[in-house]
Amino acid sequence: MAISIINQFLNIIFPNNCHVCGNSLVDGEETMCLTCRLNLPRTNFHSEPFNEIHQRLATPGLPIDKAAAWFHYFRDNPYARMLQTAKYNQSPEIARHLGRDFANELGLDFFNGIDILMPVPLHITKFLKRGYNQAEEIALGVSSVTGIPIADNLRMRRHSTQTRKSATQRAANASNIAYVTYPEELADKHILVIDDIITTGSTMLSCLKALKTAEPSVKLSVFTLAATHAE
Repeated sequence: MAISIINQFLNIIFPNNCHVCGNSLVDGEETMCLTCRLNLPRTNFHSEPFNEIHQRLATPGLPIDKAAAWFHYFRDNPYARMLQTAKYNQSPEIARHLGRDFANELGLDFFNGIDILMPVPLHITKFLKRGYNQAEEIALGVSSVTGIPIADNLRMRRHSTQTRKSATQRAANASNIAYVTYPEELADKHILVIDDIITTGSTMLSCLKALKTAEPSVKLSVFTLAATHAE
């Protein structure tokens, strides 16, 4: 009772609002209100054996086992702004909550056989500037549901931001930007690579290629909160 009263008092001083519509959240709601959660433009990609993510990342010699994205990403709509807030506005808890919620919605069957969660990394300069990696926060949310450990064997070389680049420019900018440390730790592992958004897929593809090149025995799957429509 006392904790509930304290929480109500804190919500008056620091309103807890939906990050999509801005309305106040009620008890039991977190990050999104029930209405916005119900209206989330879900992709349901995970129910398709060869879905749009598989197609976007299709590369000879680089098979992808499972691929999931929670919702369609449309620039400047409220759901997109929620991810932008998580990424750029010192709100890592949003990414963590969304990772947890999507994992819960997928259910544990999706994660059967996966050994490691691997967040897409940030270059150290971006990490120091931002203070956190949103992909790692998403992975923390997923791990809280599944109990699967998070690894940090992926690293990122310095590169310019992908924001506002064309598909061709993104592909060129992201080519070979990822590399792997201690590949022997990944032998025979099924790795779920995690990011916030897939656009052209160039950054994700660089990470997948780096993992497969460094340790050919790995099995790869993909998990993102959102995906743009194929360009």
